[in-house]
Amino acid sequence: MVVHRTSARAKGRILVALSAVLLAGTLGVWGNAVQDARPPAADFSGLKKFLEITALLAEDKEPAPEQWDALFANAGYAVLLQREFQRDFFIDRFRLAFMPSRAEALKDELKKETGSRVQYLSHFLRAKALRPEIERWMAEARPAELYQEAVEKARALLPEGAIDGWPAVSFVIFAPDSRGYNPVVLDALFCMDLGGRLADMVGHEFHHYYRNRFVDLTQDQATLWVIGQIHGEGIADLIDKAGWTRKNEETLTPREKDFMKLYRESPSFIRTMDDLLARMSEMRTGRGELGFELRRILPQSGHPTGLYMALLILEELGRPAIVKVAYDPFGFFRLFQEAAVKRGGGTPRFSEAAMRFLDTLAPGR
Repeated sequence: MVVHRTSARAKGRILVALSAVLLAGTLGVWGNAVQDARPPAADFSGLKKFLEITALLAEDKEPAPEQWDALFANAGYAVLLQREFQRDFFIDRFRLAFMPSRAEALKDELKKETGSRVQYLSHFLRAKALRPEIERWMAEARPAELYQEAVEKARALLPEGAIDGWPAVSFVIFAPDSRGYNPVVLDALFCMDLGGRLADMVGHEFHHYYRNRFVDLTQDQATLWVIGQIHGEGIADLIDKAGWTRKNEETLTPREKDFMKLYRESPSFIRTMDDLLARMSEMRTGRGELGFELRRILPQSGHPTGLYMALLILEELGRPAIVKVAYDPFGFFRLFQEAAVKRGGGTPRFSEAAMRFLDTLAPGR
């Protein structure tokens, strides 16, 4: 047998080579882990708490205080309470919708509630009637596939690198609607109703989630809220509502018809907004009242106006222009001006005074 002796230098080269192989293997495993990363498991805990609470109410039993506490401690309901709802709002309506002993009070309340408030009781009554279907949908849902499709829809309207991690998502029952908060809040019955359009809606809310991590509007609160809503809803509505503008009137649902009516009125609203912004530009104090007036008259929290503006930008300047301002509400308005000038004709646009005022509000300007 021949014994080979290895020099110190050769040993060093071997160790370096082995280290490189091991490092490459480690990086390969790590890279695959990232590439193969899956969305988090769906959080149905809020929906399950809702079903537990309403099952008691349906038997005319009042849930214990700790049961109500557990419902509203759920991440989905907690963020809804933090951002817009009151705890008693849900408790009162859950009792009305589900407790047999409140049947007469329910009839009276349905007569009294008007406007957007009507939707909540009607939604909870549908949830009561469709409880088996909701439970079956929850058991059969494939949220991981839904999240992946929705992220790709959001990615198309965000700058490169914006998608970092997965949004937390909480399924609850609260309204025929959804929210792009953290966590993203999805109403299970609303999801069921959307059917094949569900990924568009979730993509819309995911866009809000990623965009909101980079946008912080803090001054001239009411006016900035309007600007932020028009910007955020307008771009996200390209995912799930732009198609409505191409549908024949007779094929639109009642909800879509209401939206399209406001969409077609967008030029008139833009001119009104322009007048208010121009007036604010001349005021050093007291412009908050005009800001709250602007917020009061903004149709559907900015959806129709935002989509009108976003579509004009998309058609005249292209998708890269939209993506470039995904985090910049003020840049969105400047791009709309550019697109309106390019379109010409009677296309509405903002006055120089209004745009100068917006520039004073923009961070870092």
